[in-house]
Amino acid sequence: MVDKLRMDDAAFADAILKSLPGVAVPAGLQARILADFDRAAVRRKSGLAQRLTQRWGELLWPGAPVWQPVSVLALSLAVGLTAGALVPALTVSSVSSDQVVAALDTTTTDADLDKDL
Repeated sequence: MVDKLRMDDAAFADAILKSLPGVAVPAGLQARILADFDRAAVRRKSGLAQRLTQRWGELLWPGAPVWQPVSVLALSLAVGLTAGALVPALTVSSVSSDQVVAALDTTTTDADLDKDL
């Protein structure tokens, strides 16, 4: 039933979009847009940062797009943080406030820096 409703929604959206009038793009505007796109693509490829990023990417993971090493790093970080939060520590040390106060109260002899040895 839900699939039929989804299909009906998709068919309805298709029918609405097909009934809209098309707008012709002037040839001059299309040529300017494509020329700007080509100019921007050349500018991006020629940047020093882009070249360095590509070199590092090839060193880290040859032949892979940039998103793959980044996603693997993010996934490993998420797994590590989750494991650190959920897995209990092997040695549980419960330090009471009395122990902390006792440790702070014990003082060593102060070194007198004014005295000659």
